[in-house]
Amino acid sequence: MNALRPFAATAGRDVAQDRPAPVDVAQCYYAQRHRIAADLPVLRRLIAAVDWTNDLTPPQWAQWYGLALEFQPDLILELGRGRGNSTALFCQAAGGIGRTKVVSLCNSGDWTTMTSPRLAEIVPPGWFAPLDARMTDILTADYAEILGRHRRILLLWDAHGFEIAELVLGEILPRLADREHFVIMHDITDNRYASASRSYAGQPLWKGSEWQQRSGYPGARVNIGWMHAIQDQVIAIADFSARNDLPIESADHEYAQFFGGRADRVGEMRAALGDEFFSTVGQWAFFSLTGKVRPFEFPAVAGRRRFAHSGAVVLEGPVGLPALVVTPPQPWSFASAWRWRPAVAVPEGAQVALHLRLHIEGASIGVGLLGPNGRDFTVRRAQSPGREPIDVHLPVADLANPGQLVVSTWAAPISARVRIDDVRLVW
Repeated sequence: MNALRPFAATAGRDVAQDRPAPVDVAQCYYAQRHRIAADLPVLRRLIAAVDWTNDLTPPQWAQWYGLALEFQPDLILELGRGRGNSTALFCQAAGGIGRTKVVSLCNSGDWTTMTSPRLAEIVPPGWFAPLDARMTDILTADYAEILGRHRRILLLWDAHGFEIAELVLGEILPRLADREHFVIMHDITDNRYASASRSYAGQPLWKGSEWQQRSGYPGARVNIGWMHAIQDQVIAIADFSARNDLPIESADHEYAQFFGGRADRVGEMRAALGDEFFSTVGQWAFFSLTGKVRPFEFPAVAGRRRFAHSGAVVLEGPVGLPALVVTPPQPWSFASAWRWRPAVAVPEGAQVALHLRLHIEGASIGVGLLGPNGRDFTVRRAQSPGREPIDVHLPVADLANPGQLVVSTWAAPISARVRIDDVRLVW
């Protein structure tokens, strides 16, 4: 991607001093073939339980499983979970490594309601222990807390859109820059190896993934360098790559270089994994700042700032803090709906949010603000249970009509206990 050397007239990093990425994806696939082969029976059971191979094929399971085993991270951070293919394989790998924590963030409830109950029937006791699977808004998570003191991080960037891209490149990567890390990205095909046509085939220019979803042109794709995709993140990745003289690498290319013309290696892989779990088709990309010489250029992250001011609110009715709310075991049911109003004067034009500190046990919940009609939410967040209290910020569009504060059950028909320690305005 960097053959044209954009920004050549402007001084940048001294790329001559760069070292290779901290793991070789093709070599680790090959090196871990016996370990993968030994675990094929359990991988097959996990794949069957997740039952969503259109999102991640068995060879991709094996590729990422071998990568995790070879890289030996102490934290695997997953952005985007869906049904939970990668969640399951990373949890299995974490158990084998023995010291790895898996934090999975997604706003989907499929893992809680569908996948984890099926997995619980086939995995041994303690299998879920490394996993912290949160149903939450990825944009509002506390990454300082999540990354903590971990020093070797595998990041799966599988949630899409420009806001997520800005978050990864502008907030998470600066926190990873001084730690060993490796970033993998799904849904990006290498058009040097795939049967990607040069023809537009009657399709208009690709104008973003949201446009594609609503336009009725499912065949439209964007091609930037070798990257062939429908995801907005490739625009942001290409821009970040150019600004930082940073190569974005292709799993397809690495496998083609490592296995191409090497019948002995291909034969060993097929003998160990069979065609079911061995393929040189990856359709994923990767990069790392580890070993790269500074300085790096990171984008600012819109809307992610510390609130400088706070003020009290009045909760109407006999509500004292801390307050305990128990959600009913019915999906989407309201457990509480409190009217509230500011107890302080907020400067005109300030961006205001309602700050909550919650401790959640038992199940995921929803927390949000109702609109003027008393039925629809102006903002709603899914939050998962955890050992520690969490901070939630709900943007307030109109302080004159702030809307009721609602705590509800989320998608799973499971009751939760919610302790509300603090409610205040921040701006």
